[in-house]
Amino acid sequence: METRTPKDLIAPHHAWRGPSIAEIAEEARLGTATVDRVLNGRIHVREATRQKVMSALKRLKQPSPTPVGLLLKRIAVLSESGVTFNSTLEVAVTECSYGFPDVSLQFIGVASGRVEPVKFANLIERTAEESDALIVVAREDIVINRAIRNVIARKVPVICLTSDLPNSGRAAYVGSDQTSAGSTAAHLMGQLVGDRAGKILLVYSAPYRAQEERELGFRRVLRNDFNHLVIDDRVNSNDDSEHSYRHVIAYLKDHGTPAGIYNTVGGNTGIGKALKEHNLVGKVVFVGHELNANSRQLLESSIMNFVIGHDVQLEVESAIRHALALLEQDKPTPPQQTRVRIYTKYSCN
Repeated sequence: METRTPKDLIAPHHAWRGPSIAEIAEEARLGTATVDRVLNGRIHVREATRQKVMSALKRLKQPSPTPVGLLLKRIAVLSESGVTFNSTLEVAVTECSYGFPDVSLQFIGVASGRVEPVKFANLIERTAEESDALIVVAREDIVINRAIRNVIARKVPVICLTSDLPNSGRAAYVGSDQTSAGSTAAHLMGQLVGDRAGKILLVYSAPYRAQEERELGFRRVLRNDFNHLVIDDRVNSNDDSEHSYRHVIAYLKDHGTPAGIYNTVGGNTGIGKALKEHNLVGKVVFVGHELNANSRQLLESSIMNFVIGHDVQLEVESAIRHALALLEQDKPTPPQQTRVRIYTKYSCN
């Protein structure tokens, strides 16, 4: 599996030998338990340590000879998302690469907020020139939809992951029901807040369909089942913890303490930091998305109450299998939506 930056798109495609945890630990000069925590997204891992493990993993991937007559399928995973989700997705793609020896997987992660839609659309089209299929995480934007349609016209199938782009002509969407995820968040929020009236702060970022669907489900359940709770404001986190921290701090200063905060995106750490600094842990119900090392730590320290998640690795594997079926012209049935998962401090490991 190859990890790429937008400036480094073209390279040979090989089948990779998957190194063991012991080999990675030796290369990174870390303990096997630390490596295991990084690869499984567990808590108490610093970003510098995670980078050491991922760098060691990349160095250890040695190309093995391709059997005569075997033409590797080249599948690229492109993700325009928050830094934390990109890291989670990169690990999932790495893990899945071991199970597909006849596939050359390439991962390209771009932090949302650091690239314009036009540049990401161009990246999609350039990557498709060296790929047999694409798996894409991207915001809803007319130029991105157009780029995907152009790629499909060149007979390169595109599968959307986590956030759908139904107007792009993509072959399939692989992920959970995001409206249901938002509805679940509202139900949990309402149950914890109880009968007291209050305001809910909603945090969002770029126009991803997944976020819009989460917000739709959240608003619908609040309106129908908990109409004493009102979404007071929306703040933009830009999928960045420092950004979300500043905006939540500003909200608390201008509007006071809400009954709850619902984060539809990344940046949970920044929100948690703001709540902790204002002594609001346990006083404000905090519900967010995506289980990872950061959100696990927030759950276990009781800063977050619930995390709504999904099985990222299962979804990546499903997307790869669907892409292979399309390339082999098997006319696969659309993938099943994955289950929405609820995590608490007692069920996040």
